Amino acid sequence: AACGSSGSAGSGSNSGSDAPAPSATAAAQEIQDKVIKVATTSDPASLGTYDEGSSSGRWITLSFTYETLVFIDNDGSFRGILAKDWSKNEELSKDGKAVYDVEIYDYITDTAGNHLTADDVIFSYNEALNNGKGNQHSALTGGMESIEKTGDYSIRFTWKRDSAGEFEDAMSKVLVVSQKAYEDSGDCMRTKPVATGPYYVKDWSTGTSLTLAKNEDYWQKEELRSNYQLANVNKIVYTFIDDDSQQIIALQTGEVDIVSSVKSDNIAAFSDGYNTYQWIQKGLKIVAPNCSEESICGDLNMRLAIMYAIDVQGIAQLKGDAVLAATSFMASSFPEYDPAWETWENYQRVTDLDLVKDYLTKANYNGEEVRIFCEPVHSSDGEIIVNMLTAAGIKATLNPRERNALKEVKSDPAGWDLVIDRNAGNGSGSDQFNKFWAYSNSKTGETTQTFIKDDEWEALLQELRVKETATAENFTAWMQHAYDNAYGLPLYSDVNNIVFRDFIATVYRTDKNVLVPGAFTYNSVS
Repeated sequence: AACGSSGSAGSGSNSGSDAPAPSATAAAQEIQDKVIKVATTSDPASLGTYDEGSSSGRWITLSFTYETLVFIDNDGSFRGILAKDWSKNEELSKDGKAVYDVEIYDYITDTAGNHLTADDVIFSYNEALNNGKGNQHSALTGGMESIEKTGDYSIRFTWKRDSAGEFEDAMSKVLVVSQKAYEDSGDCMRTKPVATGPYYVKDWSTGTSLTLAKNEDYWQKEELRSNYQLANVNKIVYTFIDDDSQQIIALQTGEVDIVSSVKSDNIAAFSDGYNTYQWIQKGLKIVAPNCSEESICGDLNMRLAIMYAIDVQGIAQLKGDAVLAATSFMASSFPEYDPAWETWENYQRVTDLDLVKDYLTKANYNGEEVRIFCEPVHSSDGEIIVNMLTAAGIKATLNPRERNALKEVKSDPAGWDLVIDRNAGNGSGSDQFNKFWAYSNSKTGETTQTFIKDDEWEALLQELRVKETATAENFTAWMQHAYDNAYGLPLYSDVNNIVFRDFIATVYRTDKNVLVPGAFTYNSVS
């Protein structure tokens, strides 16, 4: 009954506004049968469990219909949803492998009344591995060696290596469903999900809106629910609006009650009757050089010249309140972030045209072109960087490409010199490093995706992914090695503004800015 897939998964975390919390009893009575209207950018395209396409609307609208074993909180901790308990089996973990035992609750049911057991978890993971795409699939291909049943409600995972957070990260991505419901659906739930979440899909008007309704028979006991499992409002209506300005108009006119990403220069339009919550993304915009011998950036001196020519603070000032300048290879919102890195003297903080000239001389630079590639969304940063390099005596051109075309360009070591990209991660800071710089995330697995062949650096990264050696000293050592070899230049993190009507007292979001309306608290609902 396996389905091919056309189509994300995510993680959860807690944030709130500073608005006062309402009376719980009054709020609960007041929001009964009420609705919250949320602006989101795109239609899910498919409601199927393991379809993961380019539509951001999939995860935003389906996160509370389907459930995972755990979710990742903003502080990097992992909290159970379907999983009652999980632990590393120290006796079986040897030869570099990690074995984990997971126990799920023995009373989980979906909206059709199907009772979930260990067999359903195993089915879901195998289906994601064999027929899924995107995050759910890729979370398993790099690490999971086997999955087996050890009891009616217990499962044993064997992981190929003992890496910090890798197992839990995978547990937070794979959606778990009843095998019976999945096979009975006939289309892998692409039109009608049957799942275990606190909400179910009540209505879907393709291209217009999707309505989730409260699951009155939700399986989890009220006192054991995490914030991700709350249902503090009866209906959530997601309205698909792909234009930022139209989202703002919809908020002003009352078509929607909350917009998750409002640019700072538009905040002044909202005062009385609205609240704003600001947060810093975990992702970093970065500049990464092609370190192969087929690129001009294969020369360390050329890379250093480029890095010292780019003014990180200057870019952040030009972008205004919408960004926060990077201070290291780790975003400041990760729990392992060390403020001591903010005074670290390197090209992250120093723009020195005299040094640029020295390094260009050492590189025997003779006016060759530096080919910069990026997705169109990053073009404004690319134009700034081209101007900075030109002012420093380095000829540069900008070549925007759509995502799939850019992947093709990047796979050719002779086809590009610099790329502007976004380096994101979940949970731990090492996950952010791993996503972009690990050998395992390149096509060959023998270099990084930017053609860095540096086994010492790779070994340092793997130490950061092991809990016992993920120390502040080792994080610093990995980054020092990166700066010494000019492997990249972090630019900034985006600053997000969530604007919402003041009947919402507090908001709750994932670290990818997926709103969790069921966990909001409410003053009143009109």
